[in-house]
Amino acid sequence: MNEAPYIPAEWEKVDCPFCGSADCEPYERFGSELQYTYVKCRKCGLIYSSPRPKYDQHFVDAAYASYYQFADNLELDDTTQINESSVPMFMEEIEYVSRYDKDKTAVLDIGSGMGSFLYAAKKKGYPVCIGLDVSEKMAQFIERKLGIKVYIGQFESFDYPGQFSFIHMSHVMEHIPNPNEWLQKAKSLLTPGGILVINVPHKYSMGNRLQHFFVRTGLKKQFSSSWSNPARTPDHLFEPTLPSLQYVVEKNGFEILELYTYSRKDPASVKSLPSRIINRVWKKGSNIACIARVKG
Repeated sequence: MNEAPYIPAEWEKVDCPFCGSADCEPYERFGSELQYTYVKCRKCGLIYSSPRPKYDQHFVDAAYASYYQFADNLELDDTTQINESSVPMFMEEIEYVSRYDKDKTAVLDIGSGMGSFLYAAKKKGYPVCIGLDVSEKMAQFIERKLGIKVYIGQFESFDYPGQFSFIHMSHVMEHIPNPNEWLQKAKSLLTPGGILVINVPHKYSMGNRLQHFFVRTGLKKQFSSSWSNPARTPDHLFEPTLPSLQYVVEKNGFEILELYTYSRKDPASVKSLPSRIINRVWKKGSNIACIARVKG
């Protein structure tokens, strides 16, 4: 059965979520009716949605309907284990990035989902592991399966009495309207010398660049076939690029330790020479990884 098309209650034009500039140029149209627009910031290079559906509860419910539906259908007493397919990836990531975490006292995973990262962090020996998510069902699932506390709510209003030596944001930052506020919050929750790891999609990856070229030359009708479902709304409010991510992280008082691209099969981009060339020399991989700590 076809889903009814998502119709925004209201549209809003926004300035660049990273630098606040209103100076932008059209980048691409997408959606089942090409109803959405990405523009490129001329100052920092971020690709972002504007005008976009007004960021209200109506938008959130439409954008994350499948996530909430999946969470609501979780059986807390079933035998389903933590998603093992992503655990090895996170084990490799933690093994690599935690060398920058000198204290290794506590880790916070923002957008903890089914707990794959927390499961890996616990196995890697972090004595305190905390999650943050918007789904109560997901939180209950993790607490039951792993014995790890998951708080419910938005990061900017997260109230926790301690600090963390490692804060992890994997493919969550592109979903929020206030990335600068999140980065300031992370800075306040990090221990001296603690690390922040941000993983986001890479808009200028080799694959995305090729698809964009096909559209511009008329070889493909629409940038992404995943938007053929008219019920979908763009849950990515912006699409980071390497220069724009570097800009916003440094703007908020962080020193970047490493900035590279990666694939989920090689999260540290060190397994092979081709991976190193694509992700660390050319930096054309499908995702961006940023490891940073507070300056000073």
